[in-house]
Amino acid sequence: MSCCTTSQPHEGTNRFFSRWSKRYAKDYKKKGLAKEQRFLLEGIKKEPIHSRTILDIGCGVGALHHTLLREGAARSVGIDIADGMVRQAEEFAKQFNLQDRAEYRSGDFVQLAGTLGESDVTVLDKVVCCYEDLEALLEASAAKTKRILALTHPKENLLMRVGFKTQIALAKLFRWKFHPYWHDWVAMKAAIIARGFEPVYENSTIAWQVLVFRRV
Repeated sequence: MSCCTTSQPHEGTNRFFSRWSKRYAKDYKKKGLAKEQRFLLEGIKKEPIHSRTILDIGCGVGALHHTLLREGAARSVGIDIADGMVRQAEEFAKQFNLQDRAEYRSGDFVQLAGTLGESDVTVLDKVVCCYEDLEALLEASAAKTKRILALTHPKENLLMRVGFKTQIALAKLFRWKFHPYWHDWVAMKAAIIARGFEPVYENSTIAWQVLVFRRV
């Protein structure tokens, strides 16, 4: 569950996910894409991806954009708030001989958005639940998306709701420097549609809801 020099408010997120980056890399090597990531790709590939540009927000170790590049996408920009995740993604890009087509940035996407160009496909895998200002994240990501916006969010069920709310409560009690966020996912979907997108694909695992939108 990776999110998107880090500013002080995000230093806890940076350290938390950087600490887990080698484990994520090991799992990627051993198991490949997670089920929800395979669903994301299935939705994204409802349209041709050949020669498309990819913006992977909260890219983690790079599994999604590496796969898209290997299947015909032209270029990718991977952004993650965790320096450790970016280092792992860069290493995988070299292993797959993709380093000339994969660019990386460390930091908060919303703060970096002004320095980035538009992309055909924008991906936010398990990012919306790691970012407090969801409105700003949606505004910035939608503005950079020319065609496809694909994301995952925690599935709206009792297990996930209780799990997230418990983590949030514990984080506040013990003053953890990182904790997840539980947003209004129905309102989030409506906000994306209001920004000129239409839903074209939906799927889910036990834990994650997968949504893919196309710009109208």
